[in-house]
Amino acid sequence: MEYNLKEIEERWRAWWEKEKIYAFTFDPSKPVYSVDTPPPYVSADHLHAGHIMSYAQAEFIVRYKRMRGFNVYYPMGFDDNGLPTERFVEKKYNVDKSKITRSEFIKLCLKETELGAQTYRDLWNALGISVDWSKTYSTISPLATKVSQWSLIDLYKKGVLYRAESPILWCTFCRTALAQADIEDRERIGKMNHIVFKGPNQEKLIIATTRPELLPACVGLYVHPDDARYKNIIGKEATVPLFKHNVPIKTSTKVDPAFGTGLMMVCTWGDQEDVEKWREDKLETRVLFTEDGKLSDLGAQFAELSITDARTKIIEALQESGELEKQEDLEQTVKVHERCEVPTEFILSKQWFIKIADQKETWLEYGKKLKWYPADREQDYIRWVESLKWDWCVSRQRYYGVPLPIWYCTGCDEPIFASEKDLPVNPPEDAAPIDICPKCGSKEIIAEKDVMDTWATSSCTPFMIRDLVDDPQARAKLFPTTLRPNAFEIIRTWDFYSVVKSHYHFGHIPFEDVMISGHGLDAEGKKFAKRLGNYIPSNELVEKYHADPIRYWATGAMLGQNLRFSLQEIEKGKKTVIKLSNVAKFLQIHLEDFDGTQAIPKLEHADAWIIQETNSALKKATEAFEQYAYAKSRDAIDELFWSKFTDYYLEFVKYRLNGAEAESKQAACHTLRTVFLAILKMYAPVLPFITEEVYSQLFATQEGSKSIHLSAWPEQIEITYSLDVSDFNNAIEAVNEIRKHKSNQGLPLGTILESYQLKTKVDIGKYGDFIRGAIRVKLLQ
Repeated sequence: MEYNLKEIEERWRAWWEKEKIYAFTFDPSKPVYSVDTPPPYVSADHLHAGHIMSYAQAEFIVRYKRMRGFNVYYPMGFDDNGLPTERFVEKKYNVDKSKITRSEFIKLCLKETELGAQTYRDLWNALGISVDWSKTYSTISPLATKVSQWSLIDLYKKGVLYRAESPILWCTFCRTALAQADIEDRERIGKMNHIVFKGPNQEKLIIATTRPELLPACVGLYVHPDDARYKNIIGKEATVPLFKHNVPIKTSTKVDPAFGTGLMMVCTWGDQEDVEKWREDKLETRVLFTEDGKLSDLGAQFAELSITDARTKIIEALQESGELEKQEDLEQTVKVHERCEVPTEFILSKQWFIKIADQKETWLEYGKKLKWYPADREQDYIRWVESLKWDWCVSRQRYYGVPLPIWYCTGCDEPIFASEKDLPVNPPEDAAPIDICPKCGSKEIIAEKDVMDTWATSSCTPFMIRDLVDDPQARAKLFPTTLRPNAFEIIRTWDFYSVVKSHYHFGHIPFEDVMISGHGLDAEGKKFAKRLGNYIPSNELVEKYHADPIRYWATGAMLGQNLRFSLQEIEKGKKTVIKLSNVAKFLQIHLEDFDGTQAIPKLEHADAWIIQETNSALKKATEAFEQYAYAKSRDAIDELFWSKFTDYYLEFVKYRLNGAEAESKQAACHTLRTVFLAILKMYAPVLPFITEEVYSQLFATQEGSKSIHLSAWPEQIEITYSLDVSDFNNAIEAVNEIRKHKSNQGLPLGTILESYQLKTKVDIGKYGDFIRGAIRVKLLQ
């Protein structure tokens, strides 16, 4: 039978919203289950099945917990604050933010965030994502701005937020400072250039480097103290080719004598090693790169060239001067900005930092306090903490973001923070909280123009979302949150930074459980990507295949695993939806006079068997949901529904439903109703639309629940007397044997056999009546 999926889904979406089925209403008698949902970037114009998968998987748990009696708090945020939004707006409107006013650019960003938020909301509603839409926020909203600014002020008071001028990771394309978490590794083929320096006695000193454009910034050569080749030149000077300035020759045990020529060139600054040497040995500072990725005047004839062009030109000049001995191809790992994939650089800049690098043991202890699902994802967190090298840079040179709540005295550079009572503030437009600098008495006060790192705002969400609720008693129960669901790539950012903030502000974990999802992949196993065009846009996907079947597909991989898109799995989901509908129609016919209020009749062996199978599946499904293993839960329910209930039990009892024996029919009706209701409720977290439809038709009146999603999760079904069905599988094998015989003979299954000689060993005295009735045989031998 066809099932009008679109009409049913539209009707229930509207009803759920009208009846506020998912609204959070605080009930002190119920345990709270709160979810710190990842706010997606609203600049995404290419939503695909991967987005559906990750959000649906967390929502399966939300629906399950609601049915378990929890007071579920499920808000939704939208991340409209950050470089992705800026980049999206620049590309869509073909504008250069440096060539229009700040206010004009922000207006475009706000316009796009409204459109993007609505796109997500439409998709989530279409999918039946059971968000409380009265509890929403955006990361650029007044609430988010206020909480984020309060956070920085509190951190400054506690001495863990500080300002410093130092070499900072920088993106020359986005023209902003970066944090370590913004950096990713990329493999590429480069060139190892063997360049000739002149030693103190004009001898050739060969430096092997992949970055010849850094020669103008060279401030030293380093050798291993035990490297006999260079014993006589330690403490002397070498001359840099082309640029002809002299640099000291120093020692370091970190130099690998076997790498290249055993000589290391240190510049200001090519990498972290350069920064460390510069600090430790107080080397000269030669600032080479500008904020937009060009060479400064220090580059002499190469000034104003881009870094890439300068590399090419300097190599050509070295070849002409005879100071390039040779070049070799080299596989190298390059640090790039994750948002634009442009290689990062170090430049000298004054920025704001939060102390994290000296607290590794603290962060590792917090990681142990969290419950990780799956458990092995804790290792991602541990590896990140152990890799920390720098403090967290939280200031960004962007237009669109939460303003730093700071002004400065022009006389002494003293930072002046906003008063908490005035938050949120926008220093470029708002007056400073004081007129005179308390440190030097100057009246010249200027506003900070930088904004916060987007993670400095998002890391506040665990305690921000409680402020969406007015009831103080409820707010006290909403932090720490119960669940933090997110993809594995933001463990190092959103999860880690939330731990940092929660520790410094409150001294405890920000959430209890961390649920980590994998990626959605195309049918070939490739990650969905706009540039590959390897996906159906989400809105088209839902329109064509509908919500319940797509949600069914999303259960196809265990938590933390990648999941290939599969039309076959979506079709399987659709078949499950239609089968549930057809079983409901079947029950409507046969349970017309049975409402479940009658006394429990005496059950037969088949009834006891399916109840035991139901209890077993229920136990597996419940345990799986408790461990966030929705895939195992679905498998257990599918096995019960398809293999036990519809393939067998429904067929087993048809003769009883159509027979004249009232007690046997009553027992079958009772079992059908009880088991199907349990199956329906077990499917409800995954297939919310069809289960609501069937529940409203068959069970809502008798159960008294407004919605299946507000009803109780099924309990183990009791059998009030002992009925041994431990060998019932033998009876099933006997039925299968006769089914096969009829099929081989070309007989319809409904054909009545006069007699049949069973080969299957089965207790005829115990199960004979059942077998004869279920498969229509008059005499068993």
